[in-house]
Amino acid sequence: MTYFLVMGGLALSVSFTLGWGLWRTGRWLFGRLGRRRAAPSRSAAKPRRGGNATRAARPPTPSRPWRLTRALAPLGSALPLGLVTLLLYGGCRLAAHGMTARDHTAPGAFHRLVEGLGWTAAGLIGLSLLGLVAAWRCRR
Repeated sequence: MTYFLVMGGLALSVSFTLGWGLWRTGRWLFGRLGRRRAAPSRSAAKPRRGGNATRAARPPTPSRPWRLTRALAPLGSALPLGLVTLLLYGGCRLAAHGMTARDHTAPGAFHRLVEGLGWTAAGLIGLSLLGLVAAWRCRR
């Protein structure tokens, strides 16, 4: 049991460190890609002509994001926690598989814990993806 606690803590810290590093690297990379996009210059726009050309229909402006969307926008930071939970779930599933291969029976509470970790990981990742879409909508 001590072995599982020590190795589990070690695996958790390594997974968290790697997940955090990947998250920060991805944010840095996508931030640099976002800055490289150039805004169209006004000099390339066609000059207006008189008559009906000045009365051309303007494209509709997008509506303001809902309050719920603005509230969910900062939840993109749940992704690293969701990834760590997903890695914990995978490690627990691997431990459960190892226990059944050695003819040991895992307690029922362990299986409920693994199932709870799986649902928590799915919920956190879903919530973070929803937060990322909301942040994208608020930036538009």
